[in-house]
Amino acid sequence: MPGELHIAQLSWSPADLLRADAAPLLQSITLDVARGEFVGLIGPNGSGKSSLLRCAFRYAKPQTGAVTLDGTDVWRVSPRWSAQHIAVLLQELPDDFGLSVEQVVWMGRTPHKRLLDADTPDDAVIVERALRDVDMADARERAFATLSGGEKQRVLLARALAQAPDVLMLDEPTSFLDLHHQVELMRRIRSLNVTTLATIHDLNLAAAYCDRLYVLAGGEIVAHGTPDDVLTVDLLARVFQVEALVDRHPVTHRPRITLVHPLCPQL
Repeated sequence: MPGELHIAQLSWSPADLLRADAAPLLQSITLDVARGEFVGLIGPNGSGKSSLLRCAFRYAKPQTGAVTLDGTDVWRVSPRWSAQHIAVLLQELPDDFGLSVEQVVWMGRTPHKRLLDADTPDDAVIVERALRDVDMADARERAFATLSGGEKQRVLLARALAQAPDVLMLDEPTSFLDLHHQVELMRRIRSLNVTTLATIHDLNLAAAYCDRLYVLAGGEIVAHGTPDDVLTVDLLARVFQVEALVDRHPVTHRPRITLVHPLCPQL
């Protein structure tokens, strides 16, 4: 099964910081995602989570380091190759250009087509499965523009699944979703057994569904390991500046975080 992702000694800065000769926004990031593993990126706002994801899927080119998928440097191959192997779900909702739900999901098959290639019965099966995986098959004829934010997010996940990728990269995938669909989406992603790297804001969702977590703060990885290893009272105080209780969820037996109050900054 393909899909082993490796990021090695990656550093990146936006153009304005480069011109100012400031420290990189991301500094010497190294992480691995094994085949079929669900790895979460967590950290406070501005820690570099989304920027790291953008470097990994060929949107922001790192100044140093490498991103490899099954040994192939993604920055040394074509964008088409990357689109065939890596599917991305971002926080921003794109323009729909008047497309229906089903037409948006069919866009996920585009990287696998050459000019003038016709759609095939296999393509139709993949699109249908993707629609059903996100519970949007009954909405296939609706205009994408008429959907709620959460429904749009689910359709865009279906488009990503229709790419049949080796790796899913998700930036806050539960944004705009109600509680029911947050849980359903995370369960579906988990059940796919597709190599997944995701930024996750909700620490309890990260604890419940991720195999491992990497914690970013100030552009550096400050901790990594299983949710049990990472989500400790000390780390939450140090990185997130909150006092919290950490116990066991009565059903999943994963770490459960209850926030008490923010820590007062030292003057």
